[in-house]
Amino acid sequence: MKKGYAALSCLLLVGLFVSGCNSAKNREAANAVQNYCSILQMTYDRADLNILAQVTTDKEIKKVFPVIQALNATGNSMKTEIVEFKIQKAKVATDKATVQTAEKWRYWWEDRKTGTITKPKSEESYRLEYNLVKNNGQWKVDCIRNMND
Repeated sequence: MKKGYAALSCLLLVGLFVSGCNSAKNREAANAVQNYCSILQMTYDRADLNILAQVTTDKEIKKVFPVIQALNATGNSMKTEIVEFKIQKAKVATDKATVQTAEKWRYWWEDRKTGTITKPKSEESYRLEYNLVKNNGQWKVDCIRNMND
């Protein structure tokens, strides 16, 4: 009888340990997405794609490129505020991860020289799925899918 309890206790401990590891891995991927969003804000503010290269693959940089090109062509920067950010779900494999979020952003454009608002403030809500890949031990955003579409 005691052996049964010992085996059951061992299985429960292993289960808790494995779920704890998965939880830590999920948090790591979720933190990578939060970091990406912060760096995306700097990228828009400075209209500089080089900043984003630290946390994303070329595939995702190509999606942001037209916005940065428009900002530079008009002498504007995009200001952003993350009004709401919630991790809904995270799933991690060895070198890939998926993180689903619910986000609300506020955007507006400002003239870089004068600080005048050139595009009025607007808010957008998103349900996004971030697909990440591990590159040299670091999570990078590879693709973002809008789950509202």
